[in-house]
Amino acid sequence: MVDVFSWHGYDTGLGINSKHIDYIKESNVVQSRISSTRCYLLRRKYSGEQHGTDISRLPVYTYVETSPNYRAQIWPSGSLQHPDLNPEAHSREGHIQVYIDNVLGSRVLATADLLVDNDYCVVKRQDRSDGRVEIIFNKDFNPTLHTVELIYSDMNVGVNPAFLKRGDSENQSLHGWLQYTDNCYDNYQGRHQILVRMPLTTKDLVVNEEGRVTLEENESWMIWTPYVKDFDVVVVPSSESPNGREMRFEIVNKKDSVIQSNLVSQRFKLKYLETSDVRYKLAIYTSDTTVESLVREIDVTLWRYIASDLIYDSDYGVYISEEH
Repeated sequence: MVDVFSWHGYDTGLGINSKHIDYIKESNVVQSRISSTRCYLLRRKYSGEQHGTDISRLPVYTYVETSPNYRAQIWPSGSLQHPDLNPEAHSREGHIQVYIDNVLGSRVLATADLLVDNDYCVVKRQDRSDGRVEIIFNKDFNPTLHTVELIYSDMNVGVNPAFLKRGDSENQSLHGWLQYTDNCYDNYQGRHQILVRMPLTTKDLVVNEEGRVTLEENESWMIWTPYVKDFDVVVVPSSESPNGREMRFEIVNKKDSVIQSNLVSQRFKLKYLETSDVRYKLAIYTSDTTVESLVREIDVTLWRYIASDLIYDSDYGVYISEEH
């Protein structure tokens, strides 16, 4: 069958051969090495660590109150593995799932909404010094007649569950941070580093169609990988900093450059973080000797291949062609 949307590898909408996309990306890699800054990247995590699985759920057996409702304690106190109380997360990431008699229960937001034994409510006891987390069941619920299990993911301690948003935790992230890591390196960037093309001037005059002149912040630029998001942190080491001191920036106003559904580069603005910001306390790993405990990023493909027909050899620092 003839593909009506393509002909001989060309897209009929834009007329760009798919092979040319690879050359565009290769060109962007070359450009990224010109007057670029070698940086480290701290990614803000959007979900915590998972506790329990579909085939190995956590049993619930500690009931701390029986009247007027049964209450089960699922987190006592401390600083680790605090359940994520966010009720609006998707795909089970970042919230609690309770199974009653092997059936997924229905979470409600208030005890007044508890109507049947399959309903449950999650609360954090702000009235107690330990701030424990409890599950509240229906008034007529009898735990001796049911088997209760749960799955949950965690978040940072000290977050006010009534205002779940960025900045409510002590390190500006509900679920912590993960450094981008890659042990491959060459003459242009070291281990775990990315290349960022920063603007020569921080701001510039912009004239719109109506002739209005505004002063806007210039954008920074990098290749398509690793993928960054708003509120990620770019760390400029002292060796790359103009003042000889480490500088950290928050990514804002992130924009993607896409050609025929292919991400080819990323643009964003950098918001300088004052040295008093708590995110300066986040550790940075600069060598492969300390990175073994970190999660290796599976989607890092830059130093594995630049285009479909070019393979980067890190041992020799050159690109070699591959037969297909």
